[in-house]
Amino acid sequence: MYMKKTILSSNQSELLENLIVKHGQIVTSDQVFTEAKQHWDYRQARNLVTRLADIGWLIRIKRGLYAISDLSSRGFLTLSPYIVANLLVPNSYVSFETALQHYGMFDQLTGKTVSVSLKMYKDVNLAGTEYRFVKTKAEYYFGWQEVSIGNQIARLATPEKAIIDLVAFHKSRYSIDLVIEKLIEHRSDLIILRLTEYLTKMPLVTIKIFGLIFDLLGINSDTLAGFVKPGGTHWMIPGDTKFNARWRLYYHEDLDKYKTT
Repeated sequence: MYMKKTILSSNQSELLENLIVKHGQIVTSDQVFTEAKQHWDYRQARNLVTRLADIGWLIRIKRGLYAISDLSSRGFLTLSPYIVANLLVPNSYVSFETALQHYGMFDQLTGKTVSVSLKMYKDVNLAGTEYRFVKTKAEYYFGWQEVSIGNQIARLATPEKAIIDLVAFHKSRYSIDLVIEKLIEHRSDLIILRLTEYLTKMPLVTIKIFGLIFDLLGINSDTLAGFVKPGGTHWMIPGDTKFNARWRLYYHEDLDKYKTT
């Protein structure tokens, strides 16, 4: 990103240094205005925010919220996408492949950070990363933890909840295969008891899907089976034709390739 002007005045430099000392790298417009009163009036301070953003020293995250750049990264957002996602929507947690990537369970670059939130929000494109937010009901907004990244705190799904969310919110042939792959590759990294406990709080079709997956992989599914009552049939994916009587669930026969002996 090219900047017409790169050198700060002494007052501007002092302003940014004081803001970092008091508030860290993330600042609000009000915090900038309050600090700027030492050298500028309110109108000048407002113009200053625009000016510092134009030359790359303040990077707009959303309305009224900025990240302060350092000399080596001026004009580029160096904050972790996990942090940015929570700054964009505080009542959200990063999940799906993005969360699994943090735990070393997903190594493909997606250029996308997907979170679960309690309200609907528009997608945001910021510094080359797309931020998406999937709306959920309050009863399914759980299974996240606060993680320290640098000197900031981000909300991330636990690995177990990220795997569940892949099926509960993005149910597809791809997500089913991905979940099975992660359960096989990272069985020792996952807490199966936590995964089972989380599943008991999810919709019945999600319980059934994981019950079948558990059976295929030789994972104890008895707790989940207790939630399945006689009657009522579901499809893992619309169009699936093979029926599993225990889970009263239609699934694709290709999944039988994962069956343990």
